[in-house]
Amino acid sequence: MVGKVFKVCILSVCLLTVDGKTVDAASEQKDQKTAYDYYLSGNALYEDGKYSEAISAFRKSVDLDSKLYYACVNLGVALAKAGQLDKAVEAFTFCIDKKWGGVRDRFVFHFNRALALKAAGREQSALQDRATLKQLDPVRAEELEDSGDYILMDLAYMEKRNRADMAEMFSRNRLTLAKGEIIIRKIAGQGNDEQEHEVIGVIDGTLEQVSEVLTDFKNYPKFMPNVEEIVIRYSTEGGTVADHKLGFPMGFVKKYRLKFRAKKEADRWQLFWKKLPWPEVKDSQTVVDTYGQWILERLPGGDEKVLAYYRVYTETGSIPFGTGWLVEPMTNKSFQDMFKGTRKRVQEIYD
Repeated sequence: MVGKVFKVCILSVCLLTVDGKTVDAASEQKDQKTAYDYYLSGNALYEDGKYSEAISAFRKSVDLDSKLYYACVNLGVALAKAGQLDKAVEAFTFCIDKKWGGVRDRFVFHFNRALALKAAGREQSALQDRATLKQLDPVRAEELEDSGDYILMDLAYMEKRNRADMAEMFSRNRLTLAKGEIIIRKIAGQGNDEQEHEVIGVIDGTLEQVSEVLTDFKNYPKFMPNVEEIVIRYSTEGGTVADHKLGFPMGFVKKYRLKFRAKKEADRWQLFWKKLPWPEVKDSQTVVDTYGQWILERLPGGDEKVLAYYRVYTETGSIPFGTGWLVEPMTNKSFQDMFKGTRKRVQEIYD
């Protein structure tokens, strides 16, 4: 039961990375390229038009983590650009059959496959995917009907996707959010060991105040659920790397190393994060993977109120038999506690 409690609670405090420069403190990881590293490398190679090299990088990413569907989709895109259309269709079909991601991600799977099928002369099959696109998102399907460009699932895509999901959740729950309630939505298509959720709520305060609280990592133990200790390893313009220790009942502890990167815009602030390797920590003491994003925007029509959107993916690994029924209620409580803790922290500091 303790293992499952961790599985759910971890989702409420996972705050991780993206790209950025490293310094000497990170040199110990230079020979430990992860699936995510190869995914980022593949994206860069693809953008440079080096499709064969991109294919190699994406294959390495998929070999290391077959569940990193961003890399699998992008492998298909690179294969299609290189003229290997049948293999591209196989990659897109694999993602479709796995039912990964939310609606917007599945739209990309079918859209890319439709292009590859059409290029391969398989018009009838391409039309079937086009029909699916109209079911998933009729407006977007019409907008992209004449587009011949494959959609690469890179960081820019994920930003746009999350902002679109945020806008949709706000539009559908505007009145409920105005009452101070927190909306939690599970992303479909994840396995028993995987959880991906979106959470949205309103936090009293300015954009600057809330963002300062969420980047005050060393004080997370004061307001983030289950966080016992944070050790900042280093901070540069490229981001901050911090080691997390989480405590649970019966002395159960989990550790992971996260890299954070913040992005500030005129009326929006974002925080990305990703799990990094921590060689000294055993697999049983950590999670398989976790990454996510905060998006903060000024609440439309709100006086010093922030609309906060949180999206997180965590693959916890195996859990004790018979505790699966705890996942949903514990996850929801963790997200609720995270938002309430952040709200309280902002009030304590700035009121």
